[in-house]
Amino acid sequence: MPDQPDPPARPHAVFDFDGVLVRRDSTVELLRRRFRRHPVLLPLAAGPLTAYAATGLVPPLRAPAARVVVRAGLLGARRAAVEEESRLLGATLAADPRWRVDAGVRAMRAHLVDGDVTVVSAGLGSTVRAYLDELGLSDVRVVASRVAGALGGAQLGDHTYGPAKVVRAAASGLRSWDHAYTDAASDFPLLEPARHRYLVNASRPVVAAARRRWPDVHVLTW
Repeated sequence: MPDQPDPPARPHAVFDFDGVLVRRDSTVELLRRRFRRHPVLLPLAAGPLTAYAATGLVPPLRAPAARVVVRAGLLGARRAAVEEESRLLGATLAADPRWRVDAGVRAMRAHLVDGDVTVVSAGLGSTVRAYLDELGLSDVRVVASRVAGALGGAQLGDHTYGPAKVVRAAASGLRSWDHAYTDAASDFPLLEPARHRYLVNASRPVVAAARRRWPDVHVLTW
């Protein structure tokens, strides 16, 4: 019996989370809610928060600054408790039309008709997973940052930001994709290998920088 040809590979789409599937930064929202419940943490985080805000002008410093901010916000918290908080947040954001990006959800569902979808996010995987499950998108894979246990409180682990998104995706077995959606210049490494690139609600400087590299990039407003 002759060898059967391999079935054609299913097209794969990758999505950023913050700014693409939810309106704002989900980890910042998790910390904001913690500060509201535990105001004693806010003075400890004031310095790191100011430094983090300034990294908008120096993107390479954003990842280490984010780790410091999250460390301050999770001071004294157990990993299991933070993971539960982040899961509850994900479900809450999915149910809130002010946060949920319905066009992004529809795009994911469309890609799932004949292909696969992975969300690759700097946000916490527990938040992203809960958000997707609440919307009935259990078939969507997640590659994201995680909560790590540490002396003195939980902290950000495996921070899936910038070039680390491609590294973490490869470690999970995902090495190529056909479509990539993001709103941020930090995700240009995620756009690079895609055949079809999409900028969602991106700022003018990000759009201009992307078009210099990829004149055919799709610009979407969701």
